[in-house]
Amino acid sequence: MPDEPAATTDLTLPFPRDPSPGATSVASLRTLATITVVCAILYVAKDLFLPLALGMLIAFILTPVVNALRHHGLRDTVAVVLTVLSAATLVGAFVLILAFQISQIGSNLPQYQGNVLTKIDSLLDAGKDSRIISHLQGLVGRISDRLAAESAATGDAAMKVEVVEHTGLKDWLTGVILPAMTPVGIFGLIFVVAIFALLERGALRDRLVQLIGGTNILATSRLLAEAGARVSTYLFAQLVVNVIYAVPIWFGLWLIGVPNALFFGLVTLVMRFVPYIGSAISAILPLLMAFAVSPDWSLVLWTGALFLVVEFTTSNLIEPWFYGQRTGLSPLAVIVSAMFWTWLWGPVGLIMATPLTVCLVVVGHHVPSLRLFPIMLGDQPVLAESARLYDRLLAGHSFAFTEAATASTAQNYLADYYDRSAIPALALAQADHEAGLLSDYQTNRIAHSAWSLTEDLEAVVEDELASATKTPAEGAEAAPLVSNGVLDGLGRRIAVMGARTGLDDAAAQMLSQALRAEGAESRAVPHRSLMPRALGDLDPQTLVLVSLDASLPRSVDFQLRQLRRRLPGIRIGLALWPPEDGPLPEPASADFVARGMEAVLSAAFDLPSPTETAGQSPARPA
Repeated sequence: MPDEPAATTDLTLPFPRDPSPGATSVASLRTLATITVVCAILYVAKDLFLPLALGMLIAFILTPVVNALRHHGLRDTVAVVLTVLSAATLVGAFVLILAFQISQIGSNLPQYQGNVLTKIDSLLDAGKDSRIISHLQGLVGRISDRLAAESAATGDAAMKVEVVEHTGLKDWLTGVILPAMTPVGIFGLIFVVAIFALLERGALRDRLVQLIGGTNILATSRLLAEAGARVSTYLFAQLVVNVIYAVPIWFGLWLIGVPNALFFGLVTLVMRFVPYIGSAISAILPLLMAFAVSPDWSLVLWTGALFLVVEFTTSNLIEPWFYGQRTGLSPLAVIVSAMFWTWLWGPVGLIMATPLTVCLVVVGHHVPSLRLFPIMLGDQPVLAESARLYDRLLAGHSFAFTEAATASTAQNYLADYYDRSAIPALALAQADHEAGLLSDYQTNRIAHSAWSLTEDLEAVVEDELASATKTPAEGAEAAPLVSNGVLDGLGRRIAVMGARTGLDDAAAQMLSQALRAEGAESRAVPHRSLMPRALGDLDPQTLVLVSLDASLPRSVDFQLRQLRRRLPGIRIGLALWPPEDGPLPEPASADFVARGMEAVLSAAFDLPSPTETAGQSPARPA
């Protein structure tokens, strides 16, 4: 259990990794089998594990309070006992108020039956032409007659009471005291677990470090600190947000005249711990009460409006401010985890679902054998942007190109998007096509989608040209060409040509756009074009041949020699975007060979390649 927040250094525990696919499959099956056995044990022994889990969860919530009291000079035992007793008192008071409110509602319900029947009659009259409605109307009529008859019989005749049997002490103990003591005992057990977990949090941490990390104490310490910080932050923020949500509901219901407003406020406070649907569930009871109390529909409308206003305000203003640190779970994972823990442990599991799943995801980030948890449940992308884009194109979602480009070019430069996402995605397609995994039809469809994308992004080229300057600002000489905001290509005339496939041609078109966004005159020509006729009136100073192949084919070297013979006096270069980095080839017929957008731009403009700051991403100026 964490005492202090720790740095977020990305360390992984030193578990052995077997690179063979067979061993990986066996390890995955072993992990799944272990998870299945653990789930079965948790389900069968839930009466044992549920109080333990609740006690540990309460200990997570109370750890920051204990640490604060410790910092103010209290001894550890005093701080723990005082904190847990205060929390137990608050929970006990909450339960007592809830029970009292429920008893009040039960005693007042008979007063509202007339309003309920009147509203139901009005609804049935509105749909009296329907056969189903007419049956319901008859049912309600029979219920009304029976209630009236019972009321008259009660008023006219005295009720005869006869004591058949005296209740003995043993029956009273077994029928009343013991059933009442069971939840009290569980309640006390949970807080006893919380007390000892807080008192021995240092020893528990040491045992977990030895159990999980072995000799890598630092990595395991990071794991425990991250899990504790995420869970504690989430639970505390959730509690504060729920209180902020429940207090206006309580006051608003009291103000508009809904009885037992305090009860509904407390129910709302608890139900808000249920992700996504808790607010809707908590609104049902107040709406039903408003429906029963008011002779007209005004109170129902006011109650619904109150919940809508409070929900809108909380979701859009309060929650984003309090949840500055995300839980690390995807929205779908929150729903799935809620369903799973509810099936496993019932309603209490529903409330505990998010904290428990957060712990699993954090552990999976550090323990390789449990990586399936962050992969399946985490909110971080598990594929690189280029791989994700290629996957969408394989599925036939050509609009993924345009959507990704629109999102990226809104913040980054066009050349940066082409360099990091679009062209590497085409390189992945090229590699699969060469391996025989991708048909000619699929390859041509992807190439066509890439060509369509470049047509859609012509407006971005014009915007970048309009916002760039012709002279570098002070200190801009060392900035990357892509992001320095300077038209480094002014006065250059550059032709770009695909090496040998339609995917190469699409990448050449993208490079040509990036060159034009830097101020150069550029034209892309297909790989089957006849030189120099295809160049038209460009009269290029440089020609760049674009290849997406991981290893340079002989045909590309032959093509370079052909271009050298047909275009004497022109600088000819080779631009590469292979999926994996490797040593650059050195074809004799090329004046330069470059890999990646920055190096290609520098070589094409015949400029010294600037040094890009490590970890810095080219971004558009605001």
